[in-house]
Amino acid sequence: MTATAQKYDPQGSGNCGDQYQAPADTDHLKKLMRRDITGFYNRLSAVGRRILATLIQAAPAMDEPFPFVISSLQHGVKCSKLSVLRTIPKGEEAGLFKRKDHEAGRRHGSIITLYKERCEFFLSLYKQEYGLLLDTDHDRYQERVVTNADRYQINFGNMDDQKPKNNIHSLNLSDTTDALFSRLSDQGKRVFGIISALAIETEQDEISLVIQSVAREAACSEVTARRVLKHGHEAGIYAKRQHERGPRFGVILKLNATPMERIKELVQTFPAQDVTNADRYQQGVTKHDRYHDRNDTNPDTRPDRYQVTNADLPAKQALKQCESRAGGNHISQPDTNADRYQNPVLLDRQIKNLSGSEENEEERWAQRLLSISTDEFQILWPRLHDERFGPDQIRQIIQHRFSFDETILDIENSLHAAEWELEHETFPPARKGPCNYLFATLKSKGTWRRPVGFLTPNEQALANAKKEKAVIRELKELDKQKAKEADQAAQNKKFEAWLAGHTPEELEAIDALCSQRVSTETTKRAWRKTYWNKINKGAA
Repeated sequence: MTATAQKYDPQGSGNCGDQYQAPADTDHLKKLMRRDITGFYNRLSAVGRRILATLIQAAPAMDEPFPFVISSLQHGVKCSKLSVLRTIPKGEEAGLFKRKDHEAGRRHGSIITLYKERCEFFLSLYKQEYGLLLDTDHDRYQERVVTNADRYQINFGNMDDQKPKNNIHSLNLSDTTDALFSRLSDQGKRVFGIISALAIETEQDEISLVIQSVAREAACSEVTARRVLKHGHEAGIYAKRQHERGPRFGVILKLNATPMERIKELVQTFPAQDVTNADRYQQGVTKHDRYHDRNDTNPDTRPDRYQVTNADLPAKQALKQCESRAGGNHISQPDTNADRYQNPVLLDRQIKNLSGSEENEEERWAQRLLSISTDEFQILWPRLHDERFGPDQIRQIIQHRFSFDETILDIENSLHAAEWELEHETFPPARKGPCNYLFATLKSKGTWRRPVGFLTPNEQALANAKKEKAVIRELKELDKQKAKEADQAAQNKKFEAWLAGHTPEELEAIDALCSQRVSTETTKRAWRKTYWNKINKGAA
């Protein structure tokens, strides 16, 4: 029996009594292959089916190797990384594709080579199950109520949004623009949506973008925004260059008309999900009883279950009864804004005490550090800024230490100490650079060593104040000494004038008034000055 015939035994008996057997024909092998793929498909979970279908659809072409990264597949399917890691080996074992590590290392992902016939049949099963093909006339897909209540839909929303698209709106993966758009996450789609909106608004072939503003509006990181812009440049949608006035003013995109028009169509046809309503159980699908609208059934325990997003607790609302869509009731439910994928209020549980007590010293320091802008940081710590340390690192350090109830009171003085060490070239050797070394130290310890000769700004100000007081005190002493000397000189001048106004006989009579004998000129002068002082005091 041949290897192929042994693998696809139609009876599954494994009978090897006959030493020779004619190989099965092609149609029979196809049936066996489809039976295996169907069994494998039925054993997969809904998430596993979505993962493998998305991976197959992301391939530029069948039977040709292409690279992929797990994180991109994770965001595209909206599942956990662990689910992707579990499903990929199953697909490889089922013979859908062949996988190997990237030549540049595992950090760069894997190289996938799809087996065309098997993948196409798997994709047809997937599309038939979720109503994406026109040939779904079997019993499960004849009623709209049934398909709209399917809990494993890939396009969340109303049934009208899941109808088969016409050819003008379908993705042509052989086209560079469509292939790029098919690999984009919701964040990438929002970035291209911003570019399309600016192109429509300005009606010009050149637009200017600031990366920070794009990332904030698209609810993604600056790294993601830069990566998406780079992919668009490489795909020929536009030509990207740095602004003439420098990187702080962003980039300028020279738009190409044909690819840009296609991007506008794709953004409108396949919009990204809303940032604040990214829950996979959307109200358009899940109005049946199993998935309530995230109303809290026990308001007393609500702060304990939602520790991050309960900084501003809304007014308690009465619970609304969930109604099935089968009855034709399409009343929209209010958005409770309780999605677990939202951007949480920064440190709301740690910085802001929910009991409403006064702010403590830790909170004041946290607000002080978090309010430092990039320009202010560059002015205060220019050498740390040159090492790529900035407000983002401060925010991460504070968030980490607050999560463990650790102090942050010495963060600012530690930054001054590290700046001083960089200035005096005493910073300890760091294999990954001063930025990583300082970040790891402050994140774990919350403080930095005090080098010999370093003074914090407050200590320096106090030392300067003490020095200034000593100088002022010395100046006052000098002024008093000068005034005393000037007064003494004036008294001596008056005394000399008084002596000159008396005859020798009068002076001898004055000397005779002394109770002690005055024989020398020094003693005579001293007595005469004492006598003169007594006369002046008596006259006063």
